[in-house]
Amino acid sequence: MNPVTSQQTIVNCLGAPWPEDLSSSFLDQLRGQGVKVVGCTANLTWDDTLESIENFEAVKSIVRDHPHAYILRSAADLDREENRGKVGVLLGLQNPKPLADSLGLLDAFFDLGLRCLALAFNENSYYGCGYASEVDTGLTSIGKKAIKRMNELGIVIDLSHSGDRTAMEALELSEQPVIFSHSTSRALFNRPRSAPDPLIVAAAKKGGVICQDVRANTSVAEYVDWIDYCVKLVGIDHVGVSAQDDWHRSYKDTKRIAPYVPSFAAEFAKRDWSEDRIYRRDGIGAKLLDSENLQAELTGRNYSDESIGKILGGNMMRVLRRVLH
Repeated sequence: MNPVTSQQTIVNCLGAPWPEDLSSSFLDQLRGQGVKVVGCTANLTWDDTLESIENFEAVKSIVRDHPHAYILRSAADLDREENRGKVGVLLGLQNPKPLADSLGLLDAFFDLGLRCLALAFNENSYYGCGYASEVDTGLTSIGKKAIKRMNELGIVIDLSHSGDRTAMEALELSEQPVIFSHSTSRALFNRPRSAPDPLIVAAAKKGGVICQDVRANTSVAEYVDWIDYCVKLVGIDHVGVSAQDDWHRSYKDTKRIAPYVPSFAAEFAKRDWSEDRIYRRDGIGAKLLDSENLQAELTGRNYSDESIGKILGGNMMRVLRRVLH
């Protein structure tokens, strides 16, 4: 597939929510869409330290073997001539579990390529509370130190999955913009993992970006309805996109993740689990970023080229250029 000709810079903030999603064929698909940067969760969210190191290296091997991809480590990488026409892969963790209670491990994973980090996945972490916590007590003492260290190192802070108080304390403490790599307003999708509007507004005031999670939508039109809502809430400079498919390898893995994925729990009981196989949820998925889908819908709603550019990737590129050293 040849890359499309487009003047827009596209950032798919979390195109690969699982390590196995970042395949060579998916990188080809992203390049064909004109994607400049894609976020990838480089471990399974329940992995410990050693398992996470193994998965980081597996993902990096896929990138190294692809002629048109590279690991994004610094803002300067975005402008290197040798990276022109390539997809930059932003390695992240949705759960700081592998980092335990050691800031040394945060530094070690930075050396491995970690550049985006969420504060908790579901339950509490050493850093703070996840959205499922019955009582959100906010950042822990090591969580506060980790926020400062992430600022120093150049790691993007991701508020997706965090409890409301933990997320608010993190963005208030951070000297850099924070993001929601895959979320939406709780007013649109009423679940604890969605972000309350006051939190979205506070993040925007610090220069942050909320990337609308495509998995919560059933059509491109609905997705843009939700973009419209967030643009009206915080302005055109603070909205981005997250377009991913849901892949699940086995009964065991699907059972583990079912509570976290919109509508998947209901689908879970309907599947034939007589053998291990990869299942894919129906929906828009990564195809959202095909030019005839999202860009066309935004154009049809009279968004200017400048505004479309900001939503598709300009806003996230601003954050990446500021946060990554």
